[in-house]
Amino acid sequence: MLIKEILDNPQNIELVKATTSDAEAILEMQIACFTPHFEHYQDYATSPVKEPLEKMIFRINYEKGSYFKIMADSVHVGCLWIYEKHSQIYRIGIIYILPQFQCKGIGKKALETAEHLFPEAKVWELECPEDIVINRICYEKIGYRYTGETKVINEKLTLLYYQKDI
Repeated sequence: MLIKEILDNPQNIELVKATTSDAEAILEMQIACFTPHFEHYQDYATSPVKEPLEKMIFRINYEKGSYFKIMADSVHVGCLWIYEKHSQIYRIGIIYILPQFQCKGIGKKALETAEHLFPEAKVWELECPEDIVINRICYEKIGYRYTGETKVINEKLTLLYYQKDI
């Protein structure tokens, strides 16, 4: 399938478990996805752009978590890290889609697929920047609700916390 066709209408979304050998490529993708946000928010403390390779390797190997490559029609277009926060409470630690593949429903399908992979999860949690409304709409469409909890990172960045009860 041509990249153009995937850009226009991705058909098959799969989550493929990442391995340590994927770490460098995944980190490069993460930096590409989050650099515009980093430039806007100037978040030197928590930005995924500033994460070292060792942290990526830790996440990939974390025994209570799973790091997935998001594949759209066999093309690696993003990533998703999920971990068990507490018994039956799972957290979306990070999700990102390359800019050219955003707004195609890929993130939504990836999250829905992830929920089916962890049937023991009764609660799902995630956070997102307050000003990225399109992400908030996506999460709300698949059943996440804003908890009312926020975290101010700096004067430009406030995170909103979302939860989905199964």
